[in-house]
Amino acid sequence: MDDRQQKPVPGRIGVGLSLVLFGVPALLLWLATTQLLPVLVERGWEPLLAWFASGALVLAPLLAAALLGAWMALPAPSLPAMLEHLRVRHLSGEEWRLAGLVLLFTFAAIAGLQLLNASVWPGLPPHPSFMAVGPLEIGRYYILALWLPFFVLNIVGEEFWWRGFIQPRQEPVFGRSTWLVQGLLHGLFHFSFGFGVLFLLLPVVFSIPWAVQRTRNTSVGIVIHAAVNGPGFLIVTLGLMPT
Repeated sequence: MDDRQQKPVPGRIGVGLSLVLFGVPALLLWLATTQLLPVLVERGWEPLLAWFASGALVLAPLLAAALLGAWMALPAPSLPAMLEHLRVRHLSGEEWRLAGLVLLFTFAAIAGLQLLNASVWPGLPPHPSFMAVGPLEIGRYYILALWLPFFVLNIVGEEFWWRGFIQPRQEPVFGRSTWLVQGLLHGLFHFSFGFGVLFLLLPVVFSIPWAVQRTRNTSVGIVIHAAVNGPGFLIVTLGLMPT
């Protein structure tokens, strides 16, 4: 037997291992945002650039872990085989329609939670305490060029790890409830962002694993995650929405 088949890659991920695989990145994100990021800002870094650098130190290992895990799980690893193992596939027409419907629901739910947040908890910040995004002046547009690779790393790193590597191994354990477990744990991953952000993220962290579990296609999660994160950042930073 090929010795690569003997490498220790779990076929099933239960409660304990799920807590570890989500909890360690959550702790690293907390350290990055509470310890490293403030130091960079104190040294003169733009807050957004400090976030890109700090966040990348957490997100890059997620992507590396997903790819390494897929490589170790395969007897004859190659990039196409690794992507297939992570369930990264082209979207069918039906999957595009499902992603669109999930996005409509997600945007509507976020809007509803924003209204509720503004009326019930007007002092609850809808953004992380370490970063408030606003319109960029013309001389700061270079930040967009640096945001793009961070955005790709954010979406691909998280989706490859949470949905590509972990979720298929949770499904034999949690069955139809896997998306609920994923949503709870993915929400807790963002605990360092503050309760206001966690509250508004609820539709996102549950809708993505639900759609991925329904389609068994990680690319659906990538599309939804990117469509939620990317346009919102651009609309605010380009001043296309009144603040």
